[in-house]
Amino acid sequence: MDSGRRGKDLRIGDPERERAIRLLGEHFSAGRLELAEYDERSKLAAGARFGSELDGLFDDLPGPRPFGELAPATTRPAPSVGNIALAVGAVALLLALVVVARPIGLMLLLPTVAIIWFMWRRR
Repeated sequence: MDSGRRGKDLRIGDPERERAIRLLGEHFSAGRLELAEYDERSKLAAGARFGSELDGLFDDLPGPRPFGELAPATTRPAPSVGNIALAVGAVALLLALVVVARPIGLMLLLPTVAIIWFMWRRR
């Protein structure tokens, strides 16, 4: 293993490989790659382990680059313990209102659910 690997020569994962293959497909659709070139480069992209391996597949093609211009991850972070405690507490309060003070609890149910939903979405 080369201990001099730095910068964009980091290990990559499936999302980066899939993006590179998708970009190669766009270049193929635009007529910049022939079928054999697309096939060969797609196989190399599927087996790439480092960002530089992906970038090398696009040296003679116009941008964007698959590794140098990665979009940020779209996954949400896991909810914190505080968020979970807030949700459990709000549900317990709602159930208590509905059981103990049926008419008042039912009237407050919709606004409370709306407030909890908006607060949850903001985090």
